[in-house]
Amino acid sequence: MKPLQKFATGLADLLFWIALGAGALMMTHVTVDVISRTLFNHPLPGTGEITASYYMIAVAFLPLAWVSWRDQHVTADLFVSQMGPRLQKLVALLTDLLAIAYVSTFVWQTWLSALSKTRRGEVWEIFGGYLPIWPTRWLLPIGGAAMVLVLVIKLLLRLSGGDTPRQAPDAAPDLPSSEGV
Repeated sequence: MKPLQKFATGLADLLFWIALGAGALMMTHVTVDVISRTLFNHPLPGTGEITASYYMIAVAFLPLAWVSWRDQHVTADLFVSQMGPRLQKLVALLTDLLAIAYVSTFVWQTWLSALSKTRRGEVWEIFGGYLPIWPTRWLLPIGGAAMVLVLVIKLLLRLSGGDTPRQAPDAAPDLPSSEGV
């Protein structure tokens, strides 16, 4: 189980860093577009479309496994917190199963959609040409599949009585320190 956990952690971290890179690129792209539009009266063609179809999709869907691995999803446990430990464990198991079923369905449907859009060569028309959109359709099933992997591992750990890699709500995320830089 340890090698699978290590693989899932590495995959979640990789997708998280790609999402961070996409976020940084998005901020840079939009900033350059605003400067270009304001100072030179010449906006960058396709900035809105690229932001919406590439950067935002990566930022929203690629970190799903990272967030799931660390139990950082938004939760409302008003009622669950009032339950006893055994009932809380049962609710956690049922929640895990439901999440696996839901996200697996999401992965399947987005996979089919990505396959269809890839075969068609989906593009959006932008000022001055066309923007290929089909590559970004694959980010949803990739992010979702990584999340399913993490959820299955966490369920197996929970069933075997092992510790899940839970992070305290007040703790900072596992980002590299700036020491030695």
